[in-house]
Amino acid sequence: MFRFGHRRPPGARTALVALLAAGALGAAACGDTGGDSGGGGESDFKRPVNMIVPFTPGSGSDRAARLLSPVLEDALSVQFPIINVPGATGNTGMTKLLQSPPSENVAVTAADTLATVAAGSSSFKLDDITPVCRVSLAPSYLWVNSKGKYKSWDDLMKAAKAQSGKITVATVGQGGIDDIMLGALAQKGIKFRAVPFAENSERRGALLSNDVDALYEQAGDVQENLAAKQFTPVLMFGSERSDLEGDYALSKEVGVTDVIDQWRALFANADMPDGQVQALSEACGNAEKDKGFTDFQEKAWERQNPFMPQSEFEPFVKKELQRMQDLGRQYGVYKD
Repeated sequence: MFRFGHRRPPGARTALVALLAAGALGAAACGDTGGDSGGGGESDFKRPVNMIVPFTPGSGSDRAARLLSPVLEDALSVQFPIINVPGATGNTGMTKLLQSPPSENVAVTAADTLATVAAGSSSFKLDDITPVCRVSLAPSYLWVNSKGKYKSWDDLMKAAKAQSGKITVATVGQGGIDDIMLGALAQKGIKFRAVPFAENSERRGALLSNDVDALYEQAGDVQENLAAKQFTPVLMFGSERSDLEGDYALSKEVGVTDVIDQWRALFANADMPDGQVQALSEACGNAEKDKGFTDFQEKAWERQNPFMPQSEFEPFVKKELQRMQDLGRQYGVYKD
């Protein structure tokens, strides 16, 4: 099985291996055969597994994690408590993942975090982690304040063309998917100015207070605002309309067809035994049949059939990273 972690240079973990070997000998001398560092074939989890969410409570990743946790608990007979560790577009949480025992921690994070690897601004490398499964996939939109001065994509687009680089859009962070897609629009003569906010609540608040002209976000992350009729979608990034109602345009109509959807997925430390990774991947598959999880996906207007087991998701992540890098360079977001 292909593992990103196997790309580490020879000898990089010599000291760690020696230390573990010494510990194993000591444990054997004391007659202790417990623990879960039993090599690639180990599939059981002996202790609770912390589910790290590198974003704030209430975020899309947080909601996905809270629905996925009981699914994994039922399948694997261990607890998966949620730990929110927000910051740096998911990098603070990923750092915690890598500093914690491999068999006792996983992370539910988003495509936004992978984009920081593509941008060269991440605190971790791809070979530090193992993709386990994808559980969520959703298109992104540009939203405007329903009581603001822009009522449609035509209004917003005309303003962006007339005031190049001055119409503001709240985004998740510099160099992320938001910037790549806004860069694609800029190449079509529709140039916005991205204004990054660390938290979803800050981005939504900025649009509500008219501190920004628009917001880049998925529909599931603005459910409350939609219910209150505070936000209006004006542009969806994609070639086919979603189930979300509204008179919004599609990015293909302005010539942007190669888009990056937002996804959420489960990742593990690259040092987690292969057997445990496979057990997690198989358990994730139960989410496809879990009513709570499927209802969440429907109410968030996500794309159909988002689930990917490890055998499919691992190569997907590698290709997605390359695509982010290519599009980022193509649209002038990433520099060579």
